[in-house]
Amino acid sequence: MKSHNWRSSYPGFYPSSYRGATVKMLIIINIVVFVLIHLPFRFPWLSLFGMVPAYVFARFRLWQLVTYLFLHEGLFHLLINMLMLWWFGSAIEKAWGKEEFLLYFFFTGIGAAFCSFIVSFRSSIPVIGASGAIFGILVAYAVVFPKSIILLFFIFPLKIKHAVLVLAGINLLGALATPHSGIAYFAHLGGGLFGYLYLKNEWIRKQILWLRPGNLKSWWVKKKIYNKQLSQKDLDLQVDSILDKVSRYGMRSLTRKERKILEHKSKGIY
Repeated sequence: MKSHNWRSSYPGFYPSSYRGATVKMLIIINIVVFVLIHLPFRFPWLSLFGMVPAYVFARFRLWQLVTYLFLHEGLFHLLINMLMLWWFGSAIEKAWGKEEFLLYFFFTGIGAAFCSFIVSFRSSIPVIGASGAIFGILVAYAVVFPKSIILLFFIFPLKIKHAVLVLAGINLLGALATPHSGIAYFAHLGGGLFGYLYLKNEWIRKQILWLRPGNLKSWWVKKKIYNKQLSQKDLDLQVDSILDKVSRYGMRSLTRKERKILEHKSKGIY
């Protein structure tokens, strides 16, 4: 596996000096959704937009792999996730740019949902929250800024790379000791795992970055050109067959559809 030299790419960067527009957008969406699901009217927010392992593939609710990231039932859960996103996500957005940051956020978030699905695929209890993607962001921060010191639990000063290992250990112990606690430990670990794979495997990173809007637009244009060329080739073959029929039996032998094809060819329509 080949890894990108993230640290040498951004020398002298101070994370606290920047707050990204993409991070702000994600925080605003989360807050708006939080308000909506707590309004006093009945709507199945959690079962429809949370990641319900028993439904996501069996009932083809694939959108839940993304929408669950924006649902938080408790205020404390929302507050912690948004603060983590604000503090650490902004630095990663600054270092990578908004497009790569957003792709990484969804890659780790979907990866977290997939890992949670694997261990509880029969469960009908919705998995919600951006914690998995946030853990992926912490892993990215530890790789980009390995010497940064943070206050773990707002008390213990640790290098970010050590703090991430401690948090991973706590989540693993929680998953093994209290699997039915209602906390999606495997989603947290899955987000970190997918983040690590992205950062350490150049092939995976290239595949994800191919999804940037500019690349997708270029692919769509090329696809249209290719389809147009195929249409032209198919039209030419049909015209050759029709002209051969005319040479043998005359124009009166043509059907209405064949006449239309010749008309389109003469006007350059295909």
